[in-house]
Amino acid sequence: MEVQRIKLKKLTNTRDLGGFPAADGKRIRPRRLIRSGELKKATDRDIETLTGRFGVHTVVDLRTDAEREQSPDPAIAGVTSVVLPVLDSSFFGIARDEDSVEAWLRLFRDESKDPKEIFCEMYRKLMFSDYVKPYYRTFFDTLLANRHGAVLWHCTAGKDRAGVATILIGMALGVKREDLIEDYLMTDVFSKKELRKIRLLIPLKVKDKRIRECVYILLGVDRRYVKELFDLMDERYGGEEGYLKQFIGLTQQEILQLRELYLEKEPSV
Repeated sequence: MEVQRIKLKKLTNTRDLGGFPAADGKRIRPRRLIRSGELKKATDRDIETLTGRFGVHTVVDLRTDAEREQSPDPAIAGVTSVVLPVLDSSFFGIARDEDSVEAWLRLFRDESKDPKEIFCEMYRKLMFSDYVKPYYRTFFDTLLANRHGAVLWHCTAGKDRAGVATILIGMALGVKREDLIEDYLMTDVFSKKELRKIRLLIPLKVKDKRIRECVYILLGVDRRYVKELFDLMDERYGGEEGYLKQFIGLTQQEILQLRELYLEKEPSV
């Protein structure tokens, strides 16, 4: 599977899900489902590309109130904004506003804790906590209402919350787990240049070796996080369909409607 990066001047982690192999031998239609990091740095040309070439007319912002205040999305004419803050104070470590990052670092100063295990726990909350249910339901309602053009969803870096949201819609459309994991891991590839600069600066600002390693974990992705989500989904709900129906509340008819809206009409040859 080839992940379709959208080449933009200032946004490095923006992708079109078009072309993903999905249910019934079909593929996701291009220019319908777009994932991204925050949009603040987008140039006028970037915005023109997203709204013109890719037809983005709805932006779903998954960030906290503090993140949006510190780094607001640009106002884009003709584009509707849907705010779904799928984090609260218990999720410190995934949110990127200054207070959350500092809280995350305090948490990892406890040397008895495995940093990656704590991050796994944050992913578990992001996928299975009651707090996120109404937000994911609204996310799917937004997708179900989209008859033409593209919906774009984003968090800050475009990897954790945007990654989980991508997994959810991918599951509903019948994308294979390994393809969803591959897409999730591509953040490290698309953001390589930016991450390299940050990693060069971290030793100059953070002297504690353990804290530096924790920051590296915060910046990156790991197959373990997503694989565990699928394992827990199997254990608790019997798989993707059970999760979508029992946890989020999608009906079989809505799943079929999503596939009608977002999959190509004919199976791929």
